[in-house]
Amino acid sequence: MNKRLLLTIMVVLVVLVGFVVWKSTSSSAAIQQTKTTTQSNDPSKDFSDTKMQNKNKEEILQESLSRQLQSLQKQPGNITQFLNDFNTNCHVQDCNAALAKALANYPDQAFAHLVENLLKRMPQYEQQMQSTVLSTSLSPKQRFDALWKLREQTLGTAETMLGFGQERNYADYRFAYNDLSQNQNLSAEQRLKAFESLQRQYPDAVQQENKIGLYEQAIQLINHSSSNPTEIASLKQKLQQQYLTEQEQQDIQLRDQREVQQQQQVIQYQQAVKQLQQEMEPLKSQISETEWQKQYQQRLEKLRLDMFS
Repeated sequence: MNKRLLLTIMVVLVVLVGFVVWKSTSSSAAIQQTKTTTQSNDPSKDFSDTKMQNKNKEEILQESLSRQLQSLQKQPGNITQFLNDFNTNCHVQDCNAALAKALANYPDQAFAHLVENLLKRMPQYEQQMQSTVLSTSLSPKQRFDALWKLREQTLGTAETMLGFGQERNYADYRFAYNDLSQNQNLSAEQRLKAFESLQRQYPDAVQQENKIGLYEQAIQLINHSSSNPTEIASLKQKLQQQYLTEQEQQDIQLRDQREVQQQQQVIQYQQAVKQLQQEMEPLKSQISETEWQKQYQQRLEKLRLDMFS
């Protein structure tokens, strides 16, 4: 076989191999494109994906609602917080139906029915609240008790505690504290002991107060007592150590110092004004009323600037 024939055969083989590779690649691409086109044009698959996404949303919501109901059962008394959380986390089309389903599937059906009753009667209660007017002659406690009675009549006794029990507990704590603060027969130390007893009686209400708030309540009690200033100052120091951090103690002490300085300034200013009036009094018979008022206001303005600038 001569060289020219061998060269021709090799060229033909290369062309044949290239054609086979191109054909195979084109076929694979065509098949892949066909699959892609078929999938993109298949409405049943799009519907299936959407259905799966909606199903996942519903399942997630039902799990969330189950946890919220469990939390409400463990710590009842705040239906407003429950509804706020529910509305925030509900991302399905019919939230009411989702909640009804969660209640129907809740293990404790007695509790679920209680929640259903409460939610069913809430619109009627809200309407009655809007049309209810209480006399301003009633004390805060009397007004609260009247509203509580309205709730029980509209919602039911158990439903009212489920929905607003935390509010009732905190109100009772504040009313009891107010009674304690108005008791003038107790010394400062007796008031503080009664205050500690009150905190033990209403632990849930106390949790709604921060430490500084409790400190301020204790301070108000001893300030309104008949104890001497030395005893009160000693008790204040103990209260700061009991309720406040070191930084808070420093901040409170600085605030108290500023208040004392301001009170002293006010007293000094009042004394200076009284002295000015005494000095100006003889001039009333010497000059006109208009001139007297002019001089008095000028000296009073200078006094204010000197005292408070």
